[in-house]
Amino acid sequence: MEITNKVLDKVFFNDGSLRDIYVIDVNLTNWQKLFDWIRTSTWDIVIYKDGHVTVYDETDVAHFFEKKDNHSIVMSIITNGVSINCHFFSEDELEFDIDPKEVNSKSEANAVFEFMKNLSKILDKDSILTGENSHEHPLVIVNPDGTLNISAC
Repeated sequence: MEITNKVLDKVFFNDGSLRDIYVIDVNLTNWQKLFDWIRTSTWDIVIYKDGHVTVYDETDVAHFFEKKDNHSIVMSIITNGVSINCHFFSEDELEFDIDPKEVNSKSEANAVFEFMKNLSKILDKDSILTGENSHEHPLVIVNPDGTLNISAC
């Protein structure tokens, strides 16, 4: 599907809320696949612990979940100027958020959608982009074969 200004307006509208990307029904093996993919990517990656940049040398994603009970852990993936923030809320659901104010062009929207396509392919699961905390109302669904379904348009 071609990314148009209508897609930008309907998906990345600025109402003060974030957009969430979810992959549901996952486990630690899926989380590890995600983490291995991210670690070997060319993106800028920043890990925050309690809001402070931290060095993370562990290769086992389970370490994040061991720390999350006492600390806030966020992994920011920066692609084409858009920060995709990964939260370690639950082992059975991947959750990322993006600020729609960072998505002002077709190339920035494409960066988000390419991230979702690769995520879906690697995990062999749908990824969905929604309004903040609204995963029952997807704006975009990406299938494991890379098909992009924009329901907001």
